[in-house]
Amino acid sequence: MARNPKLYTQSKKHQARLERERRLNRLIITGSLIAIALVILIVGYGLLDQFVLSNLRPVAVVNGERITNREWQTFVRFSRQHLINQMIATVQDYQLFAQVYGDDPSFASFYSSRLTQLEQQLSPSSVGQQALDTLIEAKLLEQEARKRNLTISEEEVDRLIEETFGYYRNGTPTPSPTLPQIATSTLSPTQLALISPTPTSTQTPTPSLTPTPLSTATPIATLTQANTTPSPTSTPTLPLEPTPTPYTYESFLADYREVLKSYEAIQVSEEDIRRIVRNQLLSQKMEEVVLAELGVAPEQEMIWARHILVEDEAKAQEVLAKLKAGEDWTKLAAEYSTDTSNKDSGGDLGWFYRGVMVPEFENAAFALKEIGEVSQPIKTQFGFHVIQLLGRETRRLSEVEWERYREEQFQKWLSELRATAKIEIDESWPNRVPSIPAIPQEVRRAIDALSSTQFQPVPQPTIAETTPLVTATP
Repeated sequence: MARNPKLYTQSKKHQARLERERRLNRLIITGSLIAIALVILIVGYGLLDQFVLSNLRPVAVVNGERITNREWQTFVRFSRQHLINQMIATVQDYQLFAQVYGDDPSFASFYSSRLTQLEQQLSPSSVGQQALDTLIEAKLLEQEARKRNLTISEEEVDRLIEETFGYYRNGTPTPSPTLPQIATSTLSPTQLALISPTPTSTQTPTPSLTPTPLSTATPIATLTQANTTPSPTSTPTLPLEPTPTPYTYESFLADYREVLKSYEAIQVSEEDIRRIVRNQLLSQKMEEVVLAELGVAPEQEMIWARHILVEDEAKAQEVLAKLKAGEDWTKLAAEYSTDTSNKDSGGDLGWFYRGVMVPEFENAAFALKEIGEVSQPIKTQFGFHVIQLLGRETRRLSEVEWERYREEQFQKWLSELRATAKIEIDESWPNRVPSIPAIPQEVRRAIDALSSTQFQPVPQPTIAETTPLVTATP
């Protein structure tokens, strides 16, 4: 009969050892799981930060309202595309010129300089700062618009996009008439006979003295025509003339979608485009409201003056003494003035309004009361001026002057608004400036060839490459 095996009984020491091994295994497994979880969390957070959180992080806070990193980077890419489009257009302009007139070193130098300027504007510090300033001003305008209950409808956005491409729902608009000129001299016939030279035209000459620079703030976005050729829809034609093909809504949609594809390639969506257009419309509407509030009108006090510009005060006093002795102003201007743009015409500056000249010159000129009165020497950054008042009257600005004056006054208001706002900027933004889109290699080769006047034509880009929906900067 077989023997029953002896039952094996574990000792307490052995049981304790097994328990320690089980605990160690649990600790190892738990530690491994925790390590894996931490790695996943770190990688996940990195991805979350890169694709979500960093986009939501503010690059600036304007009166408590955020401008996100994504919004700013999108506008930088948009601005870069606009500058690159300008570079392509500049190269193609020279291509057409060279085909007609041949290679000309002086013109090649001009176009090369223009391309260098555009390339400098593409530098991260320049394009990044410009985009940031633009968005800060857009946020300020948005806040002011809310105070005035101003809004932009989706229909207004649609209409401006359509008109950008040359599609007009109600037909091509009729150009508005230009502002008429009011140009009657304030000088009497006797005074005109005593003061020479006298203008032979009632048109407003352009002042030659360097004007005060306008604000560097860039409008939110200036719409440009798309590379389409809409034809008139209402102009009658002679029987034998070919009938132009009308630019239909379907044609507009095809062109619009083509342009959107080019922007999507640089991570600018249709929603981004519409936001830029909306900001442009809001800026235009706010400009109208603000100028009305300020009482800005096309009729402005203007003066007609001439000057003699010299290097130092001693020479200015010498000129002044000769004038008091009765010497001829025109001859003294030709002899002494360093302003070569007008010294041979008696230093005539024509008619100008406030805000055109540098402040020191402007204040002295407008302070003159009597026609023919001569100022004491006035110091500016250009030297010393002796100024004579030739006329003073309220005049209606020309169309160009009016547009410039409007822009000056609106930018002045906007600068004052920005100065009083609470603006916090993340100073680390230069590390996050997008580098896309890049300058095409064809353009770089053309730039190099142009600088040596060995120009090679650039391949004709598509409509999406040459025609931005809106322009942004520089």
